[in-house]
Amino acid sequence: MATALTRWDPSADFAAMRNVMDRLFEQPFTRLPFRAGEDLGNPTLSLDVIENGDTFVIKAAVPGVDPKDVEISVDEDVLSIRGEFSKQEESTEENYLRREIRYGSFQRQLRLPPTVEPEKAAATFENGLLTLSIPKKPEARARSIKITPQGVIEGAAPPAQN
Repeated sequence: MATALTRWDPSADFAAMRNVMDRLFEQPFTRLPFRAGEDLGNPTLSLDVIENGDTFVIKAAVPGVDPKDVEISVDEDVLSIRGEFSKQEESTEENYLRREIRYGSFQRQLRLPPTVEPEKAAATFENGLLTLSIPKKPEARARSIKITPQGVIEGAAPPAQN
């Protein structure tokens, strides 16, 4: 039986790996929400969602926005936060080398879990940080369950061991 030797070409392996990586990044790459199906639409406002015992806390950075210009609503189980970053008077004499400050309207919708009470939500606004606290329903809050051993009678002596 004849054996054929094949010369190893490392550049072919790198080319194959590059093709795999190219295909990976050609697919839509979206940010994963903290639960499947809860993030609705294209996010234009970044959020932090924190679960603290018996409440959900949602934080959104909205610097330069007047709290009166932020609209928060809950329809069915969807939380909506809307507002607008105001554009300051622009000087035509300035020559921007880079312009990254965002202006215009923003909107973010987030599906709430069915275990919250949105009618008892509270919002605060401090130093450009919007904080929304939504309490959980009492039946959804964590409970402590004590384990008691079966067959133990208080005050009785333990059974004798052989």
